Amino acid sequence: MLEIEKTVDLDRDLYKDAVAIREQVFVNEQGIPIEKEMKGEDGPCYYVGYIDGHPVATARVVKKADEWLIQRVAVVSEERNKHYGTEMMAQIEQDALAQRAERLILHAQDDAQSFYTQLGYQVEGDQFKEADLPHHVMIKDL
Repeated sequence: MLEIEKTVDLDRDLYKDAVAIREQVFVNEQGIPIEKEMKGEDGPCYYVGYIDGHPVATARVVKKADEWLIQRVAVVSEERNKHYGTEMMAQIEQDALAQRAERLILHAQDDAQSFYTQLGYQVEGDQFKEADLPHHVMIKDL
């Protein structure tokens, strides 16, 4: 089972683990320039999932009153298809409910839409490009 920790402190090792996962997935695998990937780092809450002490999954969340924006959801390639992304999203949803958020929003890469649809998210609006990749806004009301 995934052990999930979170922080807003950019000096913690947990944040460094989140960045390392994102560099592997978004920069190395998907070719997103590092400067685009690292935009908006100060302020969000960072989630990192660990298996036996090794970081395998991450997400960042921008909390705005009754809406939470989920960003940078990633699982390292060798740990995919083990439901770690689902566990991460469930933890974020649980935290959002505990803090009385009313909806979760994300900008899903089109390739990941089916994952989020299975979790109860719905596509809203037209396709757009983010980091030169096709995305859609997806929303889940809580």
